[in-house]
Amino acid sequence: MNKFTEYANSFQAVANLELENIKRLSEKLENPQKDLKFIHVAGTNGKGSVCSILQTALTHADYKTGKYLSPNLVDVCERVSIDGVEITHSELDEIMEKVKEASDEVYNDTGSYPTQFELWTAAAFLYFKAKKVDVVVLETGLGGQHDATNVVENTICSVITKISIDHISYLGGSIEEIAKAKAGIIKDIGGNGITVSAVQEDAAMEVIQRKAEEKNNKLYIVNTPESKAKSGICEVFDLGDVKNVVCSLGGLHQIENAAIAAEVLKKLNIDDKSIRYGIENAKNPARFELVSENPTVIFDGGHNPDGIRSLANSIQRYFPEKKKNFVMGVMADKDICEMLSVLNEYGVCESSKFFTVTVKDNPRAMKAEELSCVLNKNGFSAVPCESISKAITSALEDAEVVFIFGSLYLYKDFSEEKSVLASKISKT
Repeated sequence: MNKFTEYANSFQAVANLELENIKRLSEKLENPQKDLKFIHVAGTNGKGSVCSILQTALTHADYKTGKYLSPNLVDVCERVSIDGVEITHSELDEIMEKVKEASDEVYNDTGSYPTQFELWTAAAFLYFKAKKVDVVVLETGLGGQHDATNVVENTICSVITKISIDHISYLGGSIEEIAKAKAGIIKDIGGNGITVSAVQEDAAMEVIQRKAEEKNNKLYIVNTPESKAKSGICEVFDLGDVKNVVCSLGGLHQIENAAIAAEVLKKLNIDDKSIRYGIENAKNPARFELVSENPTVIFDGGHNPDGIRSLANSIQRYFPEKKKNFVMGVMADKDICEMLSVLNEYGVCESSKFFTVTVKDNPRAMKAEELSCVLNKNGFSAVPCESISKAITSALEDAEVVFIFGSLYLYKDFSEEKSVLASKISKT
C-alpha cells in the first residue's frame, strides 16, 4: 500500500453529500479543476462502461484524455488514468504531500477532515492539471448534485445513464428524488451546454428535462438500437452511419451504454472511426466479464435490481440451456429481496445452486451465512462458503457455467485467489 493510500484510508469512507469540504480542499490546492474540461457522467448503472468507451475513443481521436472512476476493483491506481494508463504509486505519493497539507488546513479551518472520496477527487484533479490533459471523463461517486465531483464547472457534456432505485438512504426512496440528485451535474455554461441521457422512466425523464431546460442545455435522449447478431457474449449493432459495430464489452445491456457514448462523441464532433474504435476496444472489468472459458465463469458486478435485470437478460441471451450455478456476495445495505425477485421473475436460476461468500475487509458486507438464509427463505438453494475459491470450486462440480455476482468489491477477492483456482479455471 502506498503512502497516499494509507493517508486516504485513515479518513472516513462514508459519503459526505455536501460540497463545502471539497470546495475548501480545492481552494487550498488553487482549484485545479478550473483549468480542466469535463465530460461528467452520472446514473445508476452503466457509468463505468460509458466512461471506458469515451476515454478509448477520445484517445484514438488524439485527445489527451483523463478518466476518474470509482470504486477501484483491485488497486487504487485504477481510479485515475490518462489514455488508459493508470497513475503510478510513486506519482500518487508525490501528490499526497500537497493533498495532505491542504487537508490539514481544511481541518484547522473547520474542525472536519475531508472524506476519502474527496481526497481522491482532489488528487485526480491535481494530476490531470499537471499532465495538461485535454479533457477528463469524470464518473460521479454517489448521486450527482452533492457528489464531490460536482465541484467542477467546465462541463462540456453532462451524461445521465440509466437511473433506477439504489442508495436510497443517501439519495431518497423515489425515482424522482434519485433523478434529481443525478441531474444535479447539469451545468449552465452560457447556453451552450449539452446533456445526453438514456431513455428513463417517465418520472425520471421529466426531472432531467426540467433541469436541462433550467440550465440552458440541449438535451439528447438516446434510443437503444436492436442487436443484429451476437459474437460470443458480445453484440453486433449499427449506430447510425457506424455499421456492424462489435462491442468489446460483454452483455446485451452494453448496446445502450455504447449508444450513449456514441451520442456524446458525435455531439463533440468526434469522427466515426474513433467512435467505432472506442466501442470495439474499450475495457471495463467485472461487467459480465468472461474470466474463464473452460470451464465458463462469468463475473458480473450487478448489485442492484436494475443491474440484476441486465444480468438475467444476458444469461437468457447467451446461456439459455446451460446448467448454471451462482457465487454471490453482497453489501448488507442492498435491496437483496428485490434482486432475488428479479432473478425469480426471469427464471434463470431454476435447478441452480447458490454458494455465498462474505466480501473480505468490508464493514458493509453481509455475512455469507446470513445471505444464505435470505436466499433459502426466498426459495433458492444456498450454502455459505468460507472463501470465494471454495465457492467457485463447489459451484463448478455440477454446472456448465458459473456466475459470480452481487458486488464489485468481490472482484478483488476473486483476483487474490486466482492462484488457488488455477487448476480449476483457465484464462481467456
